[in-house]
Amino acid sequence: MTNTWPLARGSVPEREVFAFATAVLFTLFAGDALPNMLTWYGAAVVWALEGAWGVAIVVRARPTIRRTPRSLWFFLAWCLVSVVWSHWRFATIASLVAQVLCALVAFAIASGLTWRRVLDAISLAFRWVLGLSLVFEAVVAIVVRHPIAPIWTHYGDRKIPDAFYFSRAELFTGGRIQGLPGNANLLAMVALLAAIAVALQLAEGRLRRNQAIGWLVVAAVVFVLTRSSTVVVAAVVVALVLLAALVIRRVPTERRTPRYLAIAGVAIVVVVVGVLSRGVVAGVLGKSPDFTGRGEIWTAVLGQVHEHPVLGLGWIGYWWPSIHELADLAPRNGVTYLQAHDAYLDVWMQTGIVGLVLFAVYVLTTLNRSWSCATRIGYDASLQPRRFDPVTLLPLLVVAALLVQSVAESRLLYQGNWVLFALIAIKSRIVLAGEEPVSVGDGPRTPLAKREFRGSATR
Repeated sequence: MTNTWPLARGSVPEREVFAFATAVLFTLFAGDALPNMLTWYGAAVVWALEGAWGVAIVVRARPTIRRTPRSLWFFLAWCLVSVVWSHWRFATIASLVAQVLCALVAFAIASGLTWRRVLDAISLAFRWVLGLSLVFEAVVAIVVRHPIAPIWTHYGDRKIPDAFYFSRAELFTGGRIQGLPGNANLLAMVALLAAIAVALQLAEGRLRRNQAIGWLVVAAVVFVLTRSSTVVVAAVVVALVLLAALVIRRVPTERRTPRYLAIAGVAIVVVVVGVLSRGVVAGVLGKSPDFTGRGEIWTAVLGQVHEHPVLGLGWIGYWWPSIHELADLAPRNGVTYLQAHDAYLDVWMQTGIVGLVLFAVYVLTTLNRSWSCATRIGYDASLQPRRFDPVTLLPLLVVAALLVQSVAESRLLYQGNWVLFALIAIKSRIVLAGEEPVSVGDGPRTPLAKREFRGSATR
């Protein structure tokens, strides 16, 4: 018997939602692969078709939107209001349409799949990105034997900056590979997220041991070959967050305060030491003190922020190269960078301090719910505590990785990172609100009788 949509009033086969989720995550996290091969027009057609598929699923299933996070919609509403004073009004409207459509796609996936099927979709999509990236780099290095630019471009005799190449044919030269995303940092993040998903599948018994170990090795190889300092830091933070969650979830809720204080103290010390020794950290990671030019970009963006601190310049998400005010803001070594390389500076510049506060609420509430998913004690119908399931760690570890990346990249505001983060925000809200049927790892909030049970269990 085919599973159907678990929360909806309509009926959509679960396998269709799973196929949709896998396709969307693959195409978005493959990065520039589609535009580099199909042109931006061809890629836009593919993305539009996927968006239409998501809308069709929601229309057919009619899931309730009541339990989705209000902070997400408040932030998007403020982005819409920014049309009134936007310096690029048409771009604001067009970008917001894409933003809302991506949120709708995330809503379709979050409402249609349990956490375990979300885990399976993430794992499958990212394994495809990693596998095809290695095949692509091998073909370029062995067959083509020279760097290749996007297929639809023609630079003539001009010298091409390294950042413009689709692949630099460096699989066997010791250089950094870029894979399908066309960017070493983005490919490294896919490797980290794939490793998280595969490790959780292995712990859940949802992937054969040898298969899981094989893919973990592939993820490790890609991670090493990309040499992304940002993702190295993200991996360290994910490991520390995992350790903290495992420490907390071993004790009852009423006994957790001392451990929370200890973890908070350690976190404060680590942050202070990291800030004070950022030059040394940059050197260890092989970066310049301004983190490879990001300091220049941040300074330029802050200049715009100071001119419009309260309302901002108007929402746009990914900077449009046709808008000279943005395209000329952060050129470096012949390359025009179309982002602030910090999601929070980008939001501040575009939507002002009001938008930044709304965005911060969205981020922090999502992080809080992800932590709750990872550490809460679930109870069955007889008020007996259920065992912790590895899948409950998924939202926390993914959110931790994305938030670290958001300090050095603005990807959290668009494309794959926006969809994945919104997916976790919506899914965690649905689950913790008790909107889903009770199932291991996906059950509702602890029942009202929890205090009586805890009291008897600790006496």
